[in-house]
This record gives sequence, C-alpha cells and structure tokens, in this order.
Amino acid sequence: MATPSTPYVATSTPKFQQLKQMVESDDLFDVFNLLFSQQYTEIDGLIMLLGQERDHLAKEIRRLEKLIEEGERFCPFHDEGDDVLKFMKETLETDKKILAGLIGVIDLARVGREEKKHHLAWFEKV
Repeated sequence: MATPSTPYVATSTPKFQQLKQMVESDDLFDVFNLLFSQQYTEIDGLIMLLGQERDHLAKEIRRLEKLIEEGERFCPFHDEGDDVLKFMKETLETDKKILAGLIGVIDLARVGREEKKHHLAWFEKV
C-alpha cells in the first residue's frame, strides 16, 4: 500500500490526484495500470478510425483512377478537357501521397499500441 499523500503532494500533482480518484486508489501501481490501459484503448480506437479513413481514401483513389481512364478517351475532344484531366491527375497524385502518409501514421500507432501492450504485460507480471 502506498503512503498517504501530504498536502504538498496533493497540490503539486493534480493530474496524479485526478487519476487516483478515478481508480479509487492511492497505489501508484493502480494509477499507472489505469493510465496505460486508457492509452492502449485510445490508440486502438485511433487505429480503427484511421483504418476506416484509409479504406475510404483508397476507394476514392480507385474511383478517380477509373474516372481519369474514362476521361482520357473523350476529354481531349472538349475545350477544357486537357486541363480537367491534368487537374484530376494532380489530385490523384496528392491523394496517393496522403494515403501513404496515413498508412505511415497507422503503422506508427500500431508500434505505440504494442508498446502499451508491453507496459500492461509488465503490470500483469508484478
């Protein structure tokens, strides 16, 4: 069991005091276990959300690729067709870069999730 908090500790560590109240314990073991559990859950939710965005953007990229392919057959015969095709191709390249960045963020979040899993495993061993 942890030693009771002094008035100084209570006023100088408001975030820890809040966590202690949430977990209903003065034991730092319980506080950090809660903290890492929350972080794991938040990262897991972020990965799920980013995965949905990735899937949506990938679908939009495929749609734009088909639109460009179709447009290459008839746009050149229209006054602004070449410009429109150029704009669509620029948009496609930008979307592909955004998708690559999004995938990188998802990979980084997965690393963070594994880190939190390792932290939580330590609490289970103790």
